[in-house]
Amino acid sequence: MTHNLGVDVGGTFTDVIVVDETTHDITIEKVLTTPSNPSEGVLAGVEQATEKAGTSVADLELLFHGTTVVTNMLLEETGSRVGLITSAGHEDILHLARAWTPGPLYGWMDMDKPDPLADLVDTRGVPGKISSPDGEVTEPLDEDAVRTAVRDLADAGVESLTVALLNSYLNPSHEQRVREIVDEETDALPVSISSDIVSEYGEYERTLTTVINDYARPEVISYLEDLDTSLADAGSTARMNVVRSDGGLMSSEAAKNRPVELALSGPSGGVVGAATIAAKKGVPDVLTLDMGGTSTDVSLVEDGQPETTRQTKVGYREFTSRSVDVNTVGAGGGSVARVQLSGSLQVGPESSGADPGPACYGQGGEEPTVTDANVVLGRIPPTVQLGGTMDLDRAAARSAVADIADQRDTSVEEAAQAILDIVNENMHGALRVVSVERGYDPRDFGLVGFGGAGPMHANGLADVMGTYPVIVPPGPGVMSAFGFLTSDVQNEFAETYLETDLDVDGADVYEELQTLRADAADWLRSEGVPEEDHAFEYYAECRYFRQDIQMSIPIDVEKLRTDVGLDEIKADFEARHDRRFGFSLDAPLEIANLRVIGKGSVQGVTIEEQSVGGADPSDARRDTTEVYFDGAYHETPVYDRAALTPGNEIAGPAIVVEDDATIVVQPAHTATIDRYANIEINRGDDA
Repeated sequence: MTHNLGVDVGGTFTDVIVVDETTHDITIEKVLTTPSNPSEGVLAGVEQATEKAGTSVADLELLFHGTTVVTNMLLEETGSRVGLITSAGHEDILHLARAWTPGPLYGWMDMDKPDPLADLVDTRGVPGKISSPDGEVTEPLDEDAVRTAVRDLADAGVESLTVALLNSYLNPSHEQRVREIVDEETDALPVSISSDIVSEYGEYERTLTTVINDYARPEVISYLEDLDTSLADAGSTARMNVVRSDGGLMSSEAAKNRPVELALSGPSGGVVGAATIAAKKGVPDVLTLDMGGTSTDVSLVEDGQPETTRQTKVGYREFTSRSVDVNTVGAGGGSVARVQLSGSLQVGPESSGADPGPACYGQGGEEPTVTDANVVLGRIPPTVQLGGTMDLDRAAARSAVADIADQRDTSVEEAAQAILDIVNENMHGALRVVSVERGYDPRDFGLVGFGGAGPMHANGLADVMGTYPVIVPPGPGVMSAFGFLTSDVQNEFAETYLETDLDVDGADVYEELQTLRADAADWLRSEGVPEEDHAFEYYAECRYFRQDIQMSIPIDVEKLRTDVGLDEIKADFEARHDRRFGFSLDAPLEIANLRVIGKGSVQGVTIEEQSVGGADPSDARRDTTEVYFDGAYHETPVYDRAALTPGNEIAGPAIVVEDDATIVVQPAHTATIDRYANIEINRGDDA
């Protein structure tokens, strides 16, 4: 039998899913994340999940892994010491940065600006010039100065090296020669050149992105090598694919060279999985809600394709790397509730994490959290065990929320409801960012709720936003790990173009794209993807001439050589610009960058359609419990999801339980099990 496995390391839990491709059975397992050494939690989860599935680590065929190593490193600033070699006179490039400050209006007044990830003391400028815009060498590279700089930085103790020279995106020859010198002068010091990482204009972004790559490389190399060794020692011969920020896959070896592309590795998997499931059931336009223990990630999927961005942001740093366009807010099951001096209630962004966790975990946590509020209101029934194994301390949860109630002079139930109302509003704001603020009406979209806590809150959020149907897929608590199994091997290849539609025609653009396609095909072959499985997507980064707001426009490459030429690209750009910003201009279209995405299919999971039976769900009904809705307790049936079958209909209020999540169906709503075993929730009059 063929078994494939996906594993996602989150802030609180490490999620594992095992899929039997013969029977299509799915086995899930959740273990607590081990922050000091994430590979320990990964290995423990893999071993427990395979044993639970009746197989072994040695029998796995494919293994897909999403990691937060790079994310945490950037947020906590625990990466390596990076040396930077740049063009003489440009040593301050990371300090000059961009004229932008994060946070609310005037927030910069009390902000401590983060230090560059490559310190000025570890930066060296070397003579040598590449001209713009033709890329000619106007001053030869001073190789003696390069050798001196490399030896000086190595002796100073840098752990990796970045080479980012002026105009190298036009002509990489100087950077390539510096890399050769680094290899000659040092003993296997990791080195990245900016023309490999970001071959586009934008000196600061190109330098910052490459520095981030090297900031992460030593630890990522160590982490992946340790994990590879541990899995091999456990008997695994499976090829490990690492999940990229854009939801694609790359080999472990490729990830060691380009760790900057792992910055949003985990969240991307959930969006890709949700998009796949929603499109399969005929709802191609959805918002995604991934609520975990620490934060909530939301995204928009249009026509079955997740929105992507080329400006990835982690903490204060925004850099050039393709990723699924995810908006993150500090709202999770572990988000801590506190009464402010003003008497107002705040929920998050601080989280109780995995240790000690919410009070109801019984591990010493005393502060009230969102999970504790759900326990108090009965949204998590007394029979539920966290992850299917951990008993919840309900008395501790009530005691923690009672502290909020005392400070606000309300009942415990009212305090718990206030906590849920505020965290829902926080998530509502995040969903508005990816929909309303980008010109989309959320009422035209469904809502896919997943993550350990998402299915408890999805119905409430849908009621506020009008996003129906609500879709809760099987195994929602491990959706990111499931999404990894639906991903393709992929990578992006780009170049700066800077031509207007007045100066070039479709055939010119076609020829440039073919060069990038050849590079993409070479990379796919290096990743072991057979030629017949190659697929390519083409994009143009467009803007109005002399403007700097760019939008990514998909290209039907064959139409470029017809009479349509660039007209279709311009029309698409203007329609998107008008929807996003409310206006268009009578100005030439400028293509700033061209991009080709090479994809190779990896069949990690098959979504099977099941036969639809009767509507009666009584065989899955286990008991009833008191649940607090709309200011009063309601006698509410509790259903076992594993016993529900396609066609079953459940009238709200109701609670549906499974090992990795609890689904709340609100009063006046109806939940139906569809032919793919998803739970679909609609308002009672729309069901």
